[in-house]
Amino acid sequence: MDYFDLISISTRNTAIMNPTTPEKVVRAGEMARLTAGEQVIEFGCGYATVLALWGERFGISGRGIDIREYACERAEETLRRAGLSERIAISCADLREETPDREYDLTACVGSSHIWGGFSAALSAMAEWLAPEGRIVIGERYWAKEAVPPSFSREWPEVLTEYEIFSEAREAGFEVRGVFRASSDDWDAYESSNWGGLLAWLEEHPADPGADEVREYLRRIQDEYAGYGREYMGFGLYVLVPS
Repeated sequence: MDYFDLISISTRNTAIMNPTTPEKVVRAGEMARLTAGEQVIEFGCGYATVLALWGERFGISGRGIDIREYACERAEETLRRAGLSERIAISCADLREETPDREYDLTACVGSSHIWGGFSAALSAMAEWLAPEGRIVIGERYWAKEAVPPSFSREWPEVLTEYEIFSEAREAGFEVRGVFRASSDDWDAYESSNWGGLLAWLEEHPADPGADEVREYLRRIQDEYAGYGREYMGFGLYVLVPS
């Protein structure tokens, strides 16, 4: 089964595909000083929940890009329900092959910096789409403890410490305006939603040829979270402004 299929199955009941909340997304928009009419682009937009929240709360316009057809269909439905289809468009594409179509007031990437290979490369790519005084909101995993078991850290080579996140943001020409971190409850809710999506699919497709692979994926991410993730992995929404 394709990896993207597993992601679509696991996140079937998830609005924001990361351990954060609508309240924190809105607060990040407030800290970034979003205003009506500003142009925003979100890379790896998932189901467009972040864009919809900002469109409803701040009156932004813009665009979201995601590679998964299922995600794009859900994203368009999210925007239709919010009455934002005329202001926010969805592109189903590999964003690594996309080139800037305009200058944006804010670029966002929540949990998808791995598309470019990590945090620093993501900032560089996102900055190419920004207006001169443009801002960035980036959702990023980080190591919550100084010492991480090598057997776990080797599986996540692109993850940084928060010290490194701050340092690389400055190196890229930005200051960290603020951060909204995921709580333990946020992590539990996010992971549990993913497990629920996989289990529901298994109940609906007991004889599917891919069932064993789905069950294996479920148990792997559960073991990873119980064994290492909950203790050593953090997640934050970082608001970056030009230096």
